[in-house]
Amino acid sequence: MLDRFVEQGWQVAICHRGDAPDLPAGILAMEADISDPEQAQGVVDAALERFGSVQALANIAGGFAMAGLLEETPAELLRSQMAVNLETAFWMTRAVLPSMKAAAAGSIVYIGTAAATAPFPGGSAYILSKIALRGLMQIVNAEARTAGVRANELVVKIVDTPRNRAENPDADVSRWTTGAELAEVIEWLASDASAPLSGGSIPAYGRA
Repeated sequence: MLDRFVEQGWQVAICHRGDAPDLPAGILAMEADISDPEQAQGVVDAALERFGSVQALANIAGGFAMAGLLEETPAELLRSQMAVNLETAFWMTRAVLPSMKAAAAGSIVYIGTAAATAPFPGGSAYILSKIALRGLMQIVNAEARTAGVRANELVVKIVDTPRNRAENPDADVSRWTTGAELAEVIEWLASDASAPLSGGSIPAYGRA
């Protein structure tokens, strides 16, 4: 993801948990829990101070967990899935919207799931958090599009990651969407090349 944005000439700010990863020169890296509104605002404020503007926001923080059917789902699992999949994006979006609206320009990208349209049994907390995320994208589109801020959701099924390979040892991974492919589409949605698009839930299923 980061490599694609750097290759295309973006100035990039990222947030992380724990030790900072190895990064190219010039990247602004901040340790933050962006499910906390004050820390999310701090990330955006630091990016504005460093770069002068925020032209795009890619909400790629997220996580997956399941614990049986809905009636078996612990309260803490629901809270944690809402925090990582919805609240991170909500607070970052809230923090970045004022400067984007003032500039009459900006693009916000969310990462959704096909399960928000076609749920599967056992994943209620995860799926609910992603349905809410889609609602957030639609709200931003309704409230900010005419002010020059675009919002879109990239919808995935299964991505070729080490965890997914380990959990699906017999799968034909050649059918899965790769991280590099997603990075290209996310960067395109962030850029002016996708300027006519807003309010879309765009499938990126590969051949899965």
